[in-house]
Amino acid sequence: MSERLISADSHVNPPPDLWLRDAPARLKDRVPRVESTPEGDVWVVDQKASPVQGLTFMGGRDYKDYTPRVAYKEMRPGSWDPAARLADMDQDGIWADVLYGGGPSRFDEPELRTFCTQRYNDWLFELERASGGRLVGIPILPINGGVAETCAELDRVAKQGARGVQVDAFPDTAGAPHYSDPVWEPLWSALEEAAIPLSLHIQGPRGMQAARLFDPTPGVREAFISLSPMGISELVAQLVFCGVCQRHPGFVFVVVETGIGWIPYYLERMDSTFKKHRFWTKSIITEPPSSYWYRQGHATFIEDHPGVKMRHEAGVENILWSSDYPHSDTTWPHSREAVAEQFADVPPRERDLIVWRNAARLYAIE
Repeated sequence: MSERLISADSHVNPPPDLWLRDAPARLKDRVPRVESTPEGDVWVVDQKASPVQGLTFMGGRDYKDYTPRVAYKEMRPGSWDPAARLADMDQDGIWADVLYGGGPSRFDEPELRTFCTQRYNDWLFELERASGGRLVGIPILPINGGVAETCAELDRVAKQGARGVQVDAFPDTAGAPHYSDPVWEPLWSALEEAAIPLSLHIQGPRGMQAARLFDPTPGVREAFISLSPMGISELVAQLVFCGVCQRHPGFVFVVVETGIGWIPYYLERMDSTFKKHRFWTKSIITEPPSSYWYRQGHATFIEDHPGVKMRHEAGVENILWSSDYPHSDTTWPHSREAVAEQFADVPPRERDLIVWRNAARLYAIE
């Protein structure tokens, strides 16, 4: 069994007063805050309420106790408190966590968006400093204010030492152009120059928004949860076929919480498309699509037995294990047992690459 485990996808949920306590007076009544209701807590942003999603806080609960609604007082403090987080990691045998967010992340009005985005990202750096190097935050870049604003926040967090950044996986749902649009070219150039990997985290299946978690129609919620990892595959194709990876060979990306079992087939499918259709489509790429994946792409998974069996086709150096703490899919507090079972037939060198060395290399974790 590996001495170290690094979770390449874990989560934080901001404390209820993160934005409220530092907001300028003119934004006090607009920034995110938590209010309690009989059904559970809600986030209120700019006078609009949305439920706090309980499934983002289910780590450690019996499956029979899962619920889509929850109050902050019921949550594990490790979701936002660094000391409590490190204690939970120690209990689980985890050396380091790569942190993705929870809570509100889209803001329409420019001043509100700038304040809220920067405050959240600065909080991630505060967690890093308090952790002795064991927490690595992935700042969020805004995309609905234009590429110049996106690049400005990239530059700001890069100067603070960001080791990864994240953008909304489906920009069109935020009113922004698809990532196939040339308007994003300055972002790809800036990421390549900064040598910072870009993360695209699952948000749910195309055509099904997170509100479906509260849809009482039988089967809808299970369908949403089952399909959540699948939508991001289209972004891999866009980055490859639209030439982003070819034009920017130093650009690195990570599709997060997608699982890995789909990757071997998807690479074969893209290569077949290139082989059979590149002439009439006038393809702008010059190598088989899989070559760009192996050079620049990565994916994280939690429990994916078929994917581990096909690890060589997915790329042993391209896949990263994660615990997904404290979300409902998490292996916490039994991650070591889960890893031992899932990697029982995997040679130690390959296992170590997947469960910690790849993440340590990608995010400069010592």
